[in-house]
Amino acid sequence: MGPASFHLLFILFELFQLFCITSAVKVENFTLFESKLTLKAHTANIIPCMFHTRRHLNPLKVQLEWGKIDRNEYVPLIHLYGDHVRKASSDYGDKYQVFIPEVSKGNCSLVINPTEITDSGTYQVRLTIVGKLYQPTPSIEVEVVNQPKGESRGWFKKKTTTVPPTTTTLMTTKAKKGSAANNNESASDVIFHQLDAIEKKIFIFIIVIGVFLSIAVMAGVLLIIKLRQKSKKGDEEEG
Repeated sequence: MGPASFHLLFILFELFQLFCITSAVKVENFTLFESKLTLKAHTANIIPCMFHTRRHLNPLKVQLEWGKIDRNEYVPLIHLYGDHVRKASSDYGDKYQVFIPEVSKGNCSLVINPTEITDSGTYQVRLTIVGKLYQPTPSIEVEVVNQPKGESRGWFKKKTTTVPPTTTTLMTTKAKKGSAANNNESASDVIFHQLDAIEKKIFIFIIVIGVFLSIAVMAGVLLIIKLRQKSKKGDEEEG
């Protein structure tokens, strides 16, 4: 195998890698679920957000930003790049949070704790993967209201003194014989529970495609080498 053949093999390998990378960052079902959301004031709330990719993402290649439209201008609230979180203002403290280890898996939800009446407005989420901003950027109209307990229509949980920056839970109650037990279920599990089977099928499909492409590349390289050897042998016989 001469230098030209090695060079051709390298080019084909790079094209194969490019195909894999492009497939890995394809985003599907990037959504906030609803166009409007009503939240209860003075509690910790979640604005649910989800996206799906054909393959697991490298967290260092993912950027997530939440912002609010104020007086027709976009104002950033929180920005995540890899595992680094930047708040737009130190005054926010831990008011705005995201699920850091879950973002690369598709959980782009925003936690607001505590939620105040002044938090009403239009929120927008921006997702950037490998330098590409996915558009159109989803937005949602949020209304924060004072209501008696149990009447909030938004996603929320009872107010606590602290909310961990990487996890939050939704409370569910299940009846048991003689007693009732409270079970905490991760919000990310609720969002992605139905996607597990789809992810497995997609992953298997991509592996199969990758195997076929690898075989095709190697067959092409071997065919070119064989043709070159045949051509060289013919030249020698003519000489």
